[in-house]
Amino acid sequence: MTEQPRTPSDFSEPDWEGIARHLAGEGTVVERARVQQAIDEQPARAALINLLAEVGRAPQPMAPTADEIETALAHVHSRAAQDKRTASAPRRASVTVLDVYRNRWRHARFAAAAAVLVVAGASLVWRAAVKRTPALDTPTIYATAAGAMDSLTLPDGSHVLLGPGSRLILGKGFRANQREMTLTGEARFTVVHNAAHPFVIHTVAATIRDVGTIFSVHSDGAAGARVVVTEGSVDVEALSVGAHQTLAAGDVAVVATGGGIRVQRNAVGAEDLAWTQGRLVFRDASVAQVTADLHRWYGVDVNVDSALARRPVTASFDRGLSGADVVKIVAATIGGALSDEAGVLHIVSVPAGSLTK
Repeated sequence: MTEQPRTPSDFSEPDWEGIARHLAGEGTVVERARVQQAIDEQPARAALINLLAEVGRAPQPMAPTADEIETALAHVHSRAAQDKRTASAPRRASVTVLDVYRNRWRHARFAAAAAVLVVAGASLVWRAAVKRTPALDTPTIYATAAGAMDSLTLPDGSHVLLGPGSRLILGKGFRANQREMTLTGEARFTVVHNAAHPFVIHTVAATIRDVGTIFSVHSDGAAGARVVVTEGSVDVEALSVGAHQTLAAGDVAVVATGGGIRVQRNAVGAEDLAWTQGRLVFRDASVAQVTADLHRWYGVDVNVDSALARRPVTASFDRGLSGADVVKIVAATIGGALSDEAGVLHIVSVPAGSLTK
């Protein structure tokens, strides 16, 4: 399983000099507005910038307190006692009181300068993070092993439960330019809807476009694609004929490789979502689909006699069973016998009246 990718737009080098001036309260109105807009447009860096603002925030100069004024006047009186030229005392009093402001001003400027140093350090941290983070200039692959499932959150906030032996490939520029991916295997998607950037899934037989929904997609080679919608709606396109169908919650669509779309309205049942709970369920499934799923779930390779290849399979299996036991049950279901040749399982036809091995 790859690490969650981050997009180049989130990790482009910020204008640290402009940010430092912005935090120090410097720059023209136009410059400050430009920096603020850049911060607002990049949520990934906004949190860091806000933290820097707190760390480097300079205290506002305040009027001297009564104690500070008394101290300043006492200092003036002490000097006056030593210097008979009292005419200079008012000037010295004024200068001493102003020193309080100036000291505070210097402290504020020091804090602003410290903010610049903190920002400079943040730039080094930022660049180090960029070096550790894969950019999406190439496709990013998520994959699960046979019998394993995993969940992930995509960069756009959408959630995916990736089924056993499945692969999800994110296209270049995912989130930055477009939200497209390719699926082999099975996955359940909970999509964050974005009309400006459609969520598109490519399979061997169909293209699925989100219209704001929760849905599952099953796609395995010759078995085509199966789409199950549990919330919202999706648009399904059969690649071979260019036909489109819009599915609503409760609908199921089957797209055959090289064929059209067969839609069942309000047909979603518990068996359609059983795989998310670790159960492999077949309902009048083709042998091609069964053998593909057995490879993904149990890591076994199964060849089926052509005489049995058209027989549908209806069965249910828990993950606790071994691959060999499951294949043996499938063989009995379609009226075949099981043999093992060099680690490859074969389901072959048997003469009428013979017992299945």
